[in-house]
Amino acid sequence: MDKFPILKRLCRRLYLICAIIVAGIIFILYLKSENISNRYNEYIQNENTIPTIDPRVFKTRNHASEASTDSKSSLEFRERQQTRTSLLGWLWTPEYAISYTSKTTLSLNDSIADSSHHHETDRNSTKNVYPSIDSNHSTSLPTRVINGNDTKSPTTLPIPETCQLYTMKSAKLVLLWTPFFGTWDYFPQANFQLCSHCRNCRIITDRSKLRESDAVIFHARDIMLFDLPPIRYPHQRWIFYSLESPSYSDFPGLQHMRNMFNWTMTYRTDSDIVSRYGAVVKNQQPKQIDLQSLQRYFANKSKSVVWMTSHCPTYGGRDEYVAELRKYIDVDVYGTCGTSVCPPGDTDKCLQEYADKYKFFLAFENTICRDYITEKLFRNLKYDIIPVMFGGADYDKFVPPGSYIDALSFQSPKHLALFMSGVGRDFKVYSSYFKWRENYSMGIINRKECDLCTMLHRKDLKPSSYNDLRKWWVTDSQCHAWEPK
Repeated sequence: MDKFPILKRLCRRLYLICAIIVAGIIFILYLKSENISNRYNEYIQNENTIPTIDPRVFKTRNHASEASTDSKSSLEFRERQQTRTSLLGWLWTPEYAISYTSKTTLSLNDSIADSSHHHETDRNSTKNVYPSIDSNHSTSLPTRVINGNDTKSPTTLPIPETCQLYTMKSAKLVLLWTPFFGTWDYFPQANFQLCSHCRNCRIITDRSKLRESDAVIFHARDIMLFDLPPIRYPHQRWIFYSLESPSYSDFPGLQHMRNMFNWTMTYRTDSDIVSRYGAVVKNQQPKQIDLQSLQRYFANKSKSVVWMTSHCPTYGGRDEYVAELRKYIDVDVYGTCGTSVCPPGDTDKCLQEYADKYKFFLAFENTICRDYITEKLFRNLKYDIIPVMFGGADYDKFVPPGSYIDALSFQSPKHLALFMSGVGRDFKVYSSYFKWRENYSMGIINRKECDLCTMLHRKDLKPSSYNDLRKWWVTDSQCHAWEPK
């Protein structure tokens, strides 16, 4: 080496360059770690911090319910989950990311790990909330924790109108993160113009505007774990939206979305924003019912019971109920599960034809769940046919008493068949099911857009989030199947 001084100097320079490069890499890593630490400290001071979800957790179980087979195994599973979950955000890597499609569902008979549904609201003391075991396995309506005080769950009182400005200068942006069964027009911008006060909200689908959006809506059946936003900003409200019952909108990843959603928008009356398929409003002036026309209409009805359905079998057991019912009374079945199908777009025409011939319409829901009422009830109230309900709702809270027949209030399908046979032979009794029209009419389909815009403009609402959305959505919905007594 002494004979080649140039080579010696070259080696020294190479060592020096390598040392500089290594030092630079170390310095860059240090800056990144400091940046992440600062971001983490900032997040934990904010209520809106999203608890992290490690996709590797989902590779350990085929169903989320397996984690709660017993308290010991459930605790071990959650401890492993908590240990493996990153504190700095979702770790969505190609190796571990798993797509849960909207078709994935769980049986309601599966065991579900219970945990209290509460809201974290104290911005100054909020910290990350990790999955934990709750010894309270009650299915009663949970309470919310607001600034340390237990309060009752949301009431069904109307959301007050607080927005008096119609200008779009201060419009709240509502980002639709997911489609609705493949479509993006499920929140028409024009619907806000029907609101009496709060109209200054704007619907967008551009994900690049996530940061400036005031609300982000996720349709339950279209949520995919690998496609969630990377961060929820402090001013945002993430909204869980579903019109389907838990039997058709539950999926394993839901129980890991702790403190992810701020508001719920479903048919449930204890949702933050109630979204219904229909509504009945009181008339300003009583209306006169033409009993003579109704009697002529009644006399021309040649058949008894009709059922139109396109899904069979279902979780609620309505197929078994109708099969038993048909032993005692004639029931004509239409739809994909029956003899003929109503052409697309001709539903109103088909319903009118049914009303001309039949006295009763089986408006049976596919599941028996708390508050679950679909268009089957509301659309049939428009026709001169008595809807017969099958579901888990207290229908008197939604429609006038005496406007329907509740199948599950009878001891058996046989008893229901005998009752309908009697009503179908007596016009006086039959016509009493239309007396409600004197004081009530079909109203606005729903007010979800108006209520959403109003809540986004309210300044008195404290930050909140659902600690265990799956317990609230699945367990507390009290879904079950019909079984013969």
